[in-house]
Amino acid sequence: MTTGAAAETRPLFTITRMDSADDALAAAAAEFGYEVARFRLFETKPGAQVADFLSWLPGAPEGTALAWTSRRAASVLAEAALPEMHDALARLPLFAVGKESAAPIADAGIAVTLPREGLGALNLATQLIGMAPQNGIKRVAFIHGDRALTELPDALAGAGISVDRFEIYRTEYVPCDVSPLKNALAAERPCVIAFYSPSGVAGLERLLDPVASEALHRRATAIARGQTTYQTLLKWGYLQALRPMGEPCEPFGACVRGALRASSASGSPR
Repeated sequence: MTTGAAAETRPLFTITRMDSADDALAAAAAEFGYEVARFRLFETKPGAQVADFLSWLPGAPEGTALAWTSRRAASVLAEAALPEMHDALARLPLFAVGKESAAPIADAGIAVTLPREGLGALNLATQLIGMAPQNGIKRVAFIHGDRALTELPDALAGAGISVDRFEIYRTEYVPCDVSPLKNALAAERPCVIAFYSPSGVAGLERLLDPVASEALHRRATAIARGQTTYQTLLKWGYLQALRPMGEPCEPFGACVRGALRASSASGSPR
């Protein structure tokens, strides 16, 4: 994070997680002249049903698929089940909401199906429902966190596909110094913020006073990693919320870089 007099007038790019996968975006923002702030808003803990899921996995019945809608679910799955249960996972049809959420499992050489129509739980549900007849899928095990939304299981159930739910992680908010963002908003500097999950949105909002929150919603350009996070931004009242229009047409990184370029070029408060 850059401090000092120069940072007081530059636009701010905020990344709402601490992940090395975002290093390239942080570097791009710095090249555009941004101050960069990264916030660790929460941490992921094992959920109440990790042991239940690991007991279920080896004997998963025929006609069952496994699905998840976050990278954190896949990370917990990989840590808990690999390499010991590699073959058990590989036998199942696996579905993830996007490339990033699939990566912890796909990187182990296990095939994961992604939605063709872009990121989002409903797109994943559409993909899974469309493939169910030809793949003999009658049941889906949905692995999730304690704050998971219900779009995917609701859509599957509505299509007549039974859903078993396993809470394999939980989200715990942690203290975080968000003064770089508060200062930028108070100074009416252009702000661009990358959000990766609804938990990230809620985790940031809880740390802002009403004045800062109103300024954030009204003036900041907020980019959502996926459709569910985008809808969360709209519900919170973000007036300049963006999302990728669907991979591979516009990956998240390209969407963020476009927003950074546009905000930097404007040179005026939003």
